[in-house]
Amino acid sequence: MNDKNENPLRSRATFVGVDAGIVEDVTETAGRRLEITVMDNVEQLLTASGLGTLDCEVVVLGQKVSEPVKLAQRIYTLDRNIQIITLVASGQEEEFRRVINYTPFLSDAVNLLSVDRSEQLSEFIRRAVKRAHRRCSYRRNADSAGSGNGSPQGAELVQYLGSLLEHAPIGMLTLDSNGRIQTLNRRGREILGVTEKEVLDTPFVSFFLPVDQIRLGRVLTGDGDYGGHFRVANDRDQVHFVEVTSSEYLSRSGQPGRMVILHDVTDRVKAETARRRAAAALQASEDRFMELAEVLRLIPWEADVETRQITYVGEQAEEILGFPRKQWYSEDFWLHALHPDDAAEAASTRWDNSRRLQNFDHQYRMVGADGQVVWIHDIVNVVRDEQARPVKIRGFMVDVSESHSAILPAAHNQHG
Repeated sequence: MNDKNENPLRSRATFVGVDAGIVEDVTETAGRRLEITVMDNVEQLLTASGLGTLDCEVVVLGQKVSEPVKLAQRIYTLDRNIQIITLVASGQEEEFRRVINYTPFLSDAVNLLSVDRSEQLSEFIRRAVKRAHRRCSYRRNADSAGSGNGSPQGAELVQYLGSLLEHAPIGMLTLDSNGRIQTLNRRGREILGVTEKEVLDTPFVSFFLPVDQIRLGRVLTGDGDYGGHFRVANDRDQVHFVEVTSSEYLSRSGQPGRMVILHDVTDRVKAETARRRAAAALQASEDRFMELAEVLRLIPWEADVETRQITYVGEQAEEILGFPRKQWYSEDFWLHALHPDDAAEAASTRWDNSRRLQNFDHQYRMVGADGQVVWIHDIVNVVRDEQARPVKIRGFMVDVSESHSAILPAAHNQHG
């Protein structure tokens, strides 16, 4: 976009890879207010942009463009006044938005529009033109202030923007073509643990652990716009996990480099690591319990409070009571397997305590597949949801038949 040709009454848009039907609809809707240029391919667009002959405020990228985000980066690098509208397939807006949000500053220049809402494209273009004109106005003020011939308002704008970037809550820095730090803000210095004086012209990758430097190098050379977490090594013997995003950048002298954004995600990574360790410890504990259950003749089980159906039962159930595990999952199996003299009391104890959210244990008899009576000591825990409502019960049944068998002869001898 050429600043000198800017006309607030004139709107110009360049369409690349856009369906002809959509172009016709926009032409009819916008009328003479909008000048439309249709380009055959991406190379034609980049050539015009690089030569400074891309005379428009808005570029519309259609679905025929294979890599619209990377193309948007190229356009933005060559001309930061131009606004970009990308047409995406229905349902893909969120996916593209995530990619754009991880590309520094691109989210301010790119608007996404689903093709099933293409009737709104004319309005999108109108708003984009207004943004492009505002950007040109800001840049003229900043350039005038920088040359020393600007208005007080322009100087104030430059000072304000500089202060805004310096105190931004994310790390921001620029690198030259060799990856050496040229500028960085306050948060960037905090993340790297350095002062600005000691870090200028230092290779950026040198602040990271050696095992991360190759992967980080790919991000900085443009092979990847996002490369995950990287570990910062500093003199404080503290490892910081940092998300790094990078995009192409041109200095005021026109030299190529990289703009880098740093997010300190140490707390998030540590929390995720702690969660994984806790999950692993819980799984190990459950594995040890299952091994113990096999030795001690325990039957781990789980049931749904609302349906009262068994949802899980351990392999020991088949050995102790003789019923196949799949039979335990049939409706009211546990109730039907209870000894007739114990069924009512055992069922009442289980479900009454579950409703009252009380952990409990009780004893009852079950009748095995072979007709033999098995004494069970059932230890039960009630599981609640976020609203403190009972959702399931878990427990383990202990075969205590031998204990009861020992009690009966002792009682007989005592009364004999």
